[in-house]
Amino acid sequence: MMKHALIALVAAGLLPLAAQAATDHAAAPMKAAPQKPLTMDDLRNEANASQRTETAEAILQRFRAGVGNGNPRMAVFWNRAFNDQVSDWASQRRVVVSGQGSLRGEIPDGKVNLDGTSNAAAQVETRSGRRSAPMAPAFDLQSGFVSQLTQAGVTVVDRDAILRITDNTLENGEFARLSPDQARLEMRALGKHADYLMVLSQVSGREFHVRVLDVTDGAIRAMVNSNGVPPETDEDRRWVATDRGFEKLERQVSLRDVGQELALQTLDAISQ
Repeated sequence: MMKHALIALVAAGLLPLAAQAATDHAAAPMKAAPQKPLTMDDLRNEANASQRTETAEAILQRFRAGVGNGNPRMAVFWNRAFNDQVSDWASQRRVVVSGQGSLRGEIPDGKVNLDGTSNAAAQVETRSGRRSAPMAPAFDLQSGFVSQLTQAGVTVVDRDAILRITDNTLENGEFARLSPDQARLEMRALGKHADYLMVLSQVSGREFHVRVLDVTDGAIRAMVNSNGVPPETDEDRRWVATDRGFEKLERQVSLRDVGQELALQTLDAISQ
């Protein structure tokens, strides 16, 4: 009898626990925020987002205080490779034939004097196939890029101009100077007229690679991979009154804007 009473007492004590387990309870808090599934629009917006977080003024100030303090000279190669080719000659040799002669004679008892000179030159050369360089970025992009570098205190030199200037300085009228080696002339021009070489390559419609080299020792000063999209400002979006009411218009990013943004990101990388 006493055993049955004990069992009944235990069962009665378990009833509240069973009832409590049957009722609903609050969900346990999540340790991580729920993730929103990525859509194609999300991926497109992420690709078109700016990669710069600092202001342009902060970047320019840091650059001018460091590298830009000495007014560096910078040559820019637009979609032009700067590789290990040290000569543009395809053959192992080039044939150069030149000659000079003179004739002078005199007949003692007569009035005939012979006096003349003769010069001859011939050159047979074979150059590597000169293919036209890849199409450079659009003029507007170059304009924005150069203007931003100039604003930072960089002197931008043109590759073709320094080649011609250097060749003209070396010209002395000798036959050997009739056809200089293009690759060696390019390196001589860079060494005389530039401190840095910047190689800008447009990989696709909105992907750019920028590499900055020190002309003195070939050190890589910066490498930048960017879409060239500048950060948005309040002026990029504004409400405009139309005949259909107010409409929100967004300013389109121009190629000049992209060029300026690429220059800013490159200056930022150099001054780090």
